[in-house]
Amino acid sequence: MKVTRYPQSCLVIQSEQGKIVIDPGINFLEHHTFSEIADVDAVLYTHQHGDHYDESIANELKTQGVPIYCNESTAKLVGEGANVIADNQSFTAAGFSITARELAHMPLADGSEGPQNTGYIIDGVFFHPGDGKDIDDLLVDNLALPITGPDISMKQAFDFAKKLQAKKVIPIHYDLITTDPHVYKRFAEGNNMPFEMIVLADGQSVEL
Repeated sequence: MKVTRYPQSCLVIQSEQGKIVIDPGINFLEHHTFSEIADVDAVLYTHQHGDHYDESIANELKTQGVPIYCNESTAKLVGEGANVIADNQSFTAAGFSITARELAHMPLADGSEGPQNTGYIIDGVFFHPGDGKDIDDLLVDNLALPITGPDISMKQAFDFAKKLQAKKVIPIHYDLITTDPHVYKRFAEGNNMPFEMIVLADGQSVEL
């Protein structure tokens, strides 16, 4: 699969069968236009926060008839046409085999609980956790790893990747709270972390 990173937590994943976009939020529109993702075959939303969900993008996708998959909480924003996905539910979208896994959203800045947060396992080999930083009973080769947020440290991020036994890690969620992912990469290499950290520039892709 080919993975392309866009601002914050937005990823486009494609294969010969199709193309999906995960979490095109408000940060996407700061540097890109909807036309750049207009050809996707499906969209997945992890949760309702604006840096992951943008109403104008969702409405454009609905207008084009693109299937939208999300949890129950986010579906209230999407409205008619949302495909509500439950924890551990498997489904097929754009030719990909996908399984939803709920995991707690990291605590907010005031310590309060975050909204319902759903991660997605793509073809059994890639996991996008939304704003989660811990999950049980999951091992995966490739991980989209949130590295900054209201309540996640470098150690917690690295521990998350190690717990999942990820071999390749793509840093995400560092555009809103500005952080240099290359610093994380240097620390990972300097501390012999058991994974390769692949830093992607905005719009850059990697084959996994």
